[in-house]
Amino acid sequence: MKKLRVAVIGTGMICNQAHFPALNVLRAKGLIEVVGVADIRVEVAAETAKRHNVPSYYEDPQKMLDELKPDFVAVCTPNVYHKKWTIAALKAGAHVACEKPLAVSLADAEEMWQTARDCGKMLFPCQCMRWRNYMQQSKLLFDSGELGSPYFSDVEFIRRIGIPTWGMFHMKEHNFGGPFCDLGVHLIDSLLWIVGSPKVVSVSGSAYTKIANQGEDILLSIAESGAYSGTFTPRPYDYREFNVEDFATGFMRLDNGMSVNFKFSWAINLPTTNLDMVICGDKGGLSVNGETLYKNIGRYQTESKMKWFDNGEFKGVPFEQHRYMYDNILKTLAGEEEYLITKEQNLEVSKAIECFYKSAELNREVNIKELVK
Repeated sequence: MKKLRVAVIGTGMICNQAHFPALNVLRAKGLIEVVGVADIRVEVAAETAKRHNVPSYYEDPQKMLDELKPDFVAVCTPNVYHKKWTIAALKAGAHVACEKPLAVSLADAEEMWQTARDCGKMLFPCQCMRWRNYMQQSKLLFDSGELGSPYFSDVEFIRRIGIPTWGMFHMKEHNFGGPFCDLGVHLIDSLLWIVGSPKVVSVSGSAYTKIANQGEDILLSIAESGAYSGTFTPRPYDYREFNVEDFATGFMRLDNGMSVNFKFSWAINLPTTNLDMVICGDKGGLSVNGETLYKNIGRYQTESKMKWFDNGEFKGVPFEQHRYMYDNILKTLAGEEEYLITKEQNLEVSKAIECFYKSAELNREVNIKELVK
């Protein structure tokens, strides 16, 4: 396989703290070269190019695509621009890795996947949570039959106050949604994958903006808002721009009969719990992040602490999952592996997003049959 010429669109936190560390591992192995970066804040693009020794930087991503003609593009923009730049990169002849969520509506996701097919290129959604060790081990445990038939799950990702303040996460016109789009999509994607990829039937959800738009002067940890290694040139934050939800909660029905409770928060008066996922089946239950299996042995109730050893190369590294993801991407392009995320699985995430926000707006349950394809 020839050395891939890679370009990146969007040079914010996730680009610098997740994608570039992963790309730099591949550069060191001589597998890729990064030829350019682009960002609407050209000074940030220039800074990123200098930091990572990239020869070219642009303010206009289309100009970069036209001039550099990269083989592969990583789209790291705010959510609203995922579709535009993914399609542009595909049409420019590049394979594309697009940050999560790939699309915030089913129609947009379908168009992006169809464009990849029409262009003869591969599309890689960056639902990177699947590469976390506890998710991998949970998948293996479920597939072994220890849980039996699943029928209930409770998932949550709670930050007491962990609002991303370095980009456009908080602005609907740029990011579409808040913690459901940021945190929820990780857990929904991973859950569906673990339990055998059932399809979303309906969502009943509520979205609240109660705390983040008050502008309280509270001491915060930027790491607790998702920037685990900090930021370099954050966009100035103004709480008066905050117009997405800071708390999302609800209920989801799946076509395998499962029901799923969920709650995701950037700001709520509850303890920070970060990721928590429980899966219940007719033979056993599992606390994913607690690494605990609940089973009955004879007449006895048991709780077994699983020893899930993580012998991965990047154990404990911030955003280590992106490094495993890029390894999978390169091996997929070389024909050595299949990518962990399929089109059909990814479309279910876009369905859940669209159903959730429609439900919150209409104040009722929304069935996927109501979505426009």
